[in-house]
Amino acid sequence: MESGRGGEPKSFFVDANGIRLSCQDWGGEGLPIIILHATGFVARLYRPIALALRSAGHVYSYDQRGHGDSSRPADGDYSWARTAGDLSAFIVAMKLEGARGLGHSAGATAIGALAGAHPELISRGVLAEPVVFDGEVPEPEQKSLYERTLKRKRWFESADAMVRSLGHKPPFDTWRRGMLRDYCEYGTRPAPDGGVELKCPPEIEAEFYARSRQFAGLPLILKSRSPLLLMFGEKSGSAGNRISDKIAAQLENGRVVKVPDTGHFLPMEQPEEVARMALEFFSEK
Repeated sequence: MESGRGGEPKSFFVDANGIRLSCQDWGGEGLPIIILHATGFVARLYRPIALALRSAGHVYSYDQRGHGDSSRPADGDYSWARTAGDLSAFIVAMKLEGARGLGHSAGATAIGALAGAHPELISRGVLAEPVVFDGEVPEPEQKSLYERTLKRKRWFESADAMVRSLGHKPPFDTWRRGMLRDYCEYGTRPAPDGGVELKCPPEIEAEFYARSRQFAGLPLILKSRSPLLLMFGEKSGSAGNRISDKIAAQLENGRVVKVPDTGHFLPMEQPEEVARMALEFFSEK
C-alpha cells in the first residue's frame, strides 16, 4: 500500500469489527496518528489537519460505520460502544498499537474512551469538542437534536448547489470555504434520479445522536492513563464545554483548553490552530 502524496490520500478498505471501513493513508513519517471524524461527516473533510500532522507522524483516517464509503452494520447497531470497538479493531488490523489520535465530537469521545480503556492502543489523544455528559446536562436537548436531524435536507442538485445552499447558514457559515467544499463533494454520492445525496442519511446520523447518552465516555476520559488534550470552542454550546471546568478539575492525565472565537466546529473554523496545538501536544515527552 502506497502512502498519500501531495494533498491526496491513498484510499483503501479494512474489515474491522464486522464493518468494511473506507480508509485514507495521508502519508508522513514516524509514529502513527489516527484522525476520527464527527457524526454526519467524512474523514476527507479534515484534509488541512491531516496534511499538517504529517510532519509529526504517519497519518491515517477512516469513515465511521454508516458514513462516507464505509459499510452499514447488518444489525443496524450504531451504538457508541460499537464505534469505539471499530476504532480498536482498525488499530489492531493495521498494527498501529500505540497510535496517537485526534478526534472531533463523537470521534473525540471514541478516541478518549479507548485511551482510557486501552492505553496500549492510544498513547496520546487530542479531543476536539468531545461529546460528554454528566447529570447536569438535560436529556431533552438530545431529543431535540434527534428530531432536527431527521428533517435535514438529504438531496441537492449538485455539490456546487450544496455549497451555495449551506454556506450562509449556521453552522456552515463559519467554516473555511475549502472544508465546506470537501464536505459537499466527499460527503455526497450521485442520487439515483440525478443530483447528489448525503452518504450519511439523516436517519443514521440521528440514530447516533439518540444513542449518545448510553455511552459512559466521560469516566473513561477522566481516568485515562494516556495523556489527553481536550479542546473546547469558547463559543460552543456543547454539553462538554458547559462542564469543561469540572472536567479540567477531574482529568487525571491531561489538560483542557478553550479556543477563542470558535464553536463546536472548531476544526472547520480554525484548522491551522487545531493542527498547531495537536503538533505541540504530540511532541511533548
